[in-house]
Amino acid sequence: MSAPDDRAHEPDSVLIRAANTFLPALDRVEPVAGAPHLLHVTSGDGEFVVRRWDAEAGEGATELTAEALGLAHAAGETRLPRYLPVPGASDRHTLTLDGRHYSAASWLPGRPVARYGGSRTPDGVTIDLPLPPSAPAEEVILEAVRVVGRFHTASRPVAARPSTPGRSFHALMAAHRISWERHRRVIGHHAGSYPEIRRWLRCGNRILPVAGERLEATAQAAGDRSVLCHAHLWPVHMLIDVPGSERVLTGVTGWNQVAAGSPVRDLAQLAVHSAGWSAAVAENILGAYTEVAPLTPEERRLLPVAAALDLVGEVARLLTLAFIDDTMIDHPAQPVLRSGLKTMLSSLENLTVVLAPDEGDKRGGTGWRRNPRGRDGAAPRAPGGPQGKPAPRSGSGRSRSASRRGKSTAG
Repeated sequence: MSAPDDRAHEPDSVLIRAANTFLPALDRVEPVAGAPHLLHVTSGDGEFVVRRWDAEAGEGATELTAEALGLAHAAGETRLPRYLPVPGASDRHTLTLDGRHYSAASWLPGRPVARYGGSRTPDGVTIDLPLPPSAPAEEVILEAVRVVGRFHTASRPVAARPSTPGRSFHALMAAHRISWERHRRVIGHHAGSYPEIRRWLRCGNRILPVAGERLEATAQAAGDRSVLCHAHLWPVHMLIDVPGSERVLTGVTGWNQVAAGSPVRDLAQLAVHSAGWSAAVAENILGAYTEVAPLTPEERRLLPVAAALDLVGEVARLLTLAFIDDTMIDHPAQPVLRSGLKTMLSSLENLTVVLAPDEGDKRGGTGWRRNPRGRDGAAPRAPGGPQGKPAPRSGSGRSRSASRRGKSTAG
């Protein structure tokens, strides 16, 4: 259910208590590598995974997820986890122990399609990364699109309730603007040192105004709360089996952040979290989705907008881990982190050309690639920061390490 990393851990005692409550006759209990909040258990009834939910997650989140996945199972989509009821309470799926919520669900077979993934920062945050562009996973991704589409269709009655939490496109746009301004102040201060940051700044400055205009024009007609979204789709959540030379999707996991929204949100993540953005990838994803679920013309047109907004935030996250966060210096995940950053930054630039072309794009290129010092010949100036390279921060080895200067060489 989760990609392994190099750190083993002992099963949490409260997780074991939760497992014993859901499944009193346990045959085997083992930790899930790289995921201390999960426990893999085996009983006479089969294999299951016990989850400790995030501290801020309420009981309603667990029950909402359990109901929606149950509807998808009833509609015939079995490649999704199915939640177990709490013993003695058939209408409840949430167990509360020591102030935290726990659930148990069916264990899906297979391994994550991502060869690398599941690594965590020193403070325990998962480092989510896209697949390498060369990964042969197109059919797996398209089948995951169909699975998600069937979940969307089954979840529509739940999404339609006024009480179901979610975000409209307008609320998402407001959140993206706040996030952009915060990241631009922090990351932009280092723009003189890293060309990757300058590329991100140029893309964001061009995309945000255009995205706002397009969402304003079409969001209301795009059903922006019409389905329950997974809302956090990455390759680590796509499980595969490999019978011979063929990769077969066996499940889609990670349904702990579901929220009402537009199906475009999940499709955008499948497009840019799984591989690099291209028109062909987008059309294939839209085609696979419409085999199992409807999409309006407005929703189709919003796919590149949603993908670009997602990338602005995700690239900021990877830039912080790769260049700004001192606790990540010499982290073993740095090589694949840089490779993932390279993939997502290239996707962001491709989408910028699509959504907000400038004169350089019309001539067949992107003006900043030919003239990285800017149109006036001066070095780029970070918003709110001094021109040129900032003084190194105390305790940071990045300003002294040649491997952390200039363009990334990974990937």
